Amino acid sequence: MPNQIRFEGWLTAGEAQQLLGMTYSALRNQVIAGHIRSMTPPGARQARYSKEDVYRLKRSIEAALAVENASPTEFVKATIEDMPAAVALADAVFGGVNTIPVEKRVEWLKKNPDIDYLLKQEGQLVGYISLVPLTPEAIEDLLTQRRFAKDLTSSDIVPYVPGQPVDIYGMAIGTQPGVSKEQKREWGAALLRGTQDVLIDLGRRGIVIRSLKAHSNTPDGIRLMRHLGFTETEAVIPNMRDFVIDVATSGIPFIRRYKEAFAEWQKAR
Repeated sequence: MPNQIRFEGWLTAGEAQQLLGMTYSALRNQVIAGHIRSMTPPGARQARYSKEDVYRLKRSIEAALAVENASPTEFVKATIEDMPAAVALADAVFGGVNTIPVEKRVEWLKKNPDIDYLLKQEGQLVGYISLVPLTPEAIEDLLTQRRFAKDLTSSDIVPYVPGQPVDIYGMAIGTQPGVSKEQKREWGAALLRGTQDVLIDLGRRGIVIRSLKAHSNTPDGIRLMRHLGFTETEAVIPNMRDFVIDVATSGIPFIRRYKEAFAEWQKAR
């Protein structure tokens, strides 16, 4: 009985291997990598493995396999018909804070149809990003919180016109909540790839992007801004993180591709 209590939180090698579906060598590699703690009790010849660590690794492996076996995602431009589902997802991501009504999003899309993009999987909406060209005054209002996104009107939205400079505000980015970290990471990566393609395509269309700006106070938003290559600037509002890309001086790879695409547009004029 004392030994049973003593080893309650520990597994034999055979038990750990069976749970993880791996060989003894692979199990030992997980120990060496620091993913599983092991200990050899005094007087014992065989090591024991942390039950907590083994089950944590098992869940991680299962989640990774689920992502790997999932159907491919599709990054698409949003339409007016998509707005109810997109607003519902935004409401779920941000907990109903400053939700922009469907009617207003429809007005914005009519002013500029290239501002909202969706990530879909098996026909279901799982992520979205809003890249909205705004007047400099509107962007400053948002960064200083003199106004919130829900307070903007269609007059603040700038249409894309070839050759005319614009400043783009990253209004929102998010993925469906309640999924594994691995799934969230996969969807986030797909959103980033799609975002980069959108901006490069704007270069092909002759759209002059002066700057990209955003701010966020959520871990997901901050991480995604950093992955895109935004530079963090001194925040104006406490508990918010401000980010910017100055396109003219940026050497971020996808911004260089945008500039190359824009240069090709200029040559073809």
